[in-house]
Amino acid sequence: MLIAYMRDALQERLPSDLVAGAEEELVAIGGEADATKFRPDVNVKEPWRNTGGGSVALAGRVRAPEATEPIRVFVDDEIERWIEIHDLTGRLVTVIELLSPSNKEDEPARGRYCNKRRTFLSAGVNVVEIDLVRRGWSVFPDEVRELLRKQEAPYAVCVFRASHLGERELYTIGLRNRLPVISIPLRTTDADIPLELQPLIDHCHEKGRYHLLRYRSDLEPPLAAADAAWVQEILHQHQLA
Repeated sequence: MLIAYMRDALQERLPSDLVAGAEEELVAIGGEADATKFRPDVNVKEPWRNTGGGSVALAGRVRAPEATEPIRVFVDDEIERWIEIHDLTGRLVTVIELLSPSNKEDEPARGRYCNKRRTFLSAGVNVVEIDLVRRGWSVFPDEVRELLRKQEAPYAVCVFRASHLGERELYTIGLRNRLPVISIPLRTTDADIPLELQPLIDHCHEKGRYHLLRYRSDLEPPLAAADAAWVQEILHQHQLA
C-alpha cells in the first residue's frame, strides 16, 4: 500500500507530461521459466477444514484413529514492487524502489536487484532507493554503508542521479527520527519534486491497523539498549506493552 500512496502523492506534483505508475514483478524461487502465476494485491482468506471421510476401516469393529488437525500456513510468492516515472513517449525517467526483506536477505535476490539497478543507471535513469528494513545486508555502495555505520542509522534513502553518477544523495534515518522529505529527481530540465514519507507511513499504519501487532515479541535483529528502552516507553504510553 505504501507504493500506491507514494505513487498518488507523486502524481499530484509531477509535470503534466510525466506519469508515475506502480509496477510489480513475481519472483518464483525454483519455479519453471515458463510458469505463469498470479497473486492478488489484496485478499481475504478463510482457513479450510478437511471434511472428507478419509478414515479406512481396518477390520470388523476396529475404528481407524482420527488424523491430528494440522496448522495450515498460507505461503505467498515474493512480489517485488516499485514506482516508475515515464514521459508521454514511454521513456523511463526515474525509478523509486522500496527495498524488501528479500532484496537484503536472499543472496540470489540481492544479486538480481543490483543487476536491475545497474541496468537502470546505464540507461540514464534516476534511481531512488528507500530502505526501511533493519534485517539483512545493505545493497547500498560501500561508501554509503560506512557512513550509515558511523551514524548508527538503521534506515536510509539513497538517490542515484543519472546526471551525477559519481555522487550519491543520502538521507540517514535513525529509529527515533521523523522520516524525511526526499527530493525526487526527474529530467535535467525539471525541478525536483518533494516526497514526504512520514504521512504516508502514518496512513499505512492507520489503515492497516498495525496497532494490533504483537509488540511484545522480540525483534530480530535486537535493538540497542537505549533504543529498546525508548521503544518500551512509547509502547507503555500507548498501552501496547
